[in-house]
Parts: sequence; structure tokens; C-alpha cells
Amino acid sequence: MRALFRYPQIEAARTAASYKLLSDDALYAMGVAHVEETLREMGYMIVFRSGSRDRYPQLKAQKQNGRLWWVVVGVGMYPNRPYLGEEVTKQVLKHAPQEQAEVYFAPVMFINTRSQNLSLPSQNGSFAALFNGLILLSKRSHR
Repeated sequence: MRALFRYPQIEAARTAASYKLLSDDALYAMGVAHVEETLREMGYMIVFRSGSRDRYPQLKAQKQNGRLWWVVVGVGMYPNRPYLGEEVTKQVLKHAPQEQAEVYFAPVMFINTRSQNLSLPSQNGSFAALFNGLILLSKRSHR
């Protein structure tokens, strides 16, 4: 009779330390790929892609016979919203006129939809991108 009231064995939940986590570079690459795809859907062709997170802009895009766009990509895991530092903004805006480019910031935030911990960047995760579009930067906007 006692066997009827046994509780099933419950496995201990794995901690974040036991997951294989994405590196910051891999997470950044996902963000850049997402922005690239968005630009292509908007009809833009990628004419330059930086291989470095610290080389700005990360993307240059252009429509045929259109104005060149410089895109600085920021990537974060929920709830850490990406931001663009003031010094980076100043430097990019300083050099953009040389190519007659408009400068945009593309903040991409990922959420792990396969884990109860939404901010866990695990390699086996399934991610949703929170991306509300490009933000035009100007000398006024960063003051």
C-alpha cells in the first residue's frame, strides 16, 4: 500500500553553469546576422561587413543608386538592452560625412525561448530577437 503514495523522482534542475554557453562573439554574430537579414528584406545590399565588434560601423548597406547607410550593431541578452556609447557615436558621426553616409544604431536583444531562464545564452537554446528597427543617429541625437 505504501508504494501507491511514492513520489516520482525529480531530477535536480541544471544550473546555468552546467550549460554550454554561447560566447560573446557568437552572440554578437547572431545579432549582426539578424540585422543583415532585416536590411536585405528592406531591399538593401550589404557592401561592407566588419569582422570585429570593435570596428565601427559593423555594416555598410546601400540600395541601388541610394544613400549609403552605416550601421552600428549592439547585441545583448534579455534583460540587458544594448546601448551605444557616446564616444563611439562621436567617432562614427565624425567619419560618416567622408562617405556621405547616414548612421544608424541597430540594438538587438535576444531571449532564450527554450529555457526558463530567458537570459541564458545556451548553445542548445532557441532564441527570439527583439529588434524594433534602426535608430537614426545625428549630432543632435547623441547630446
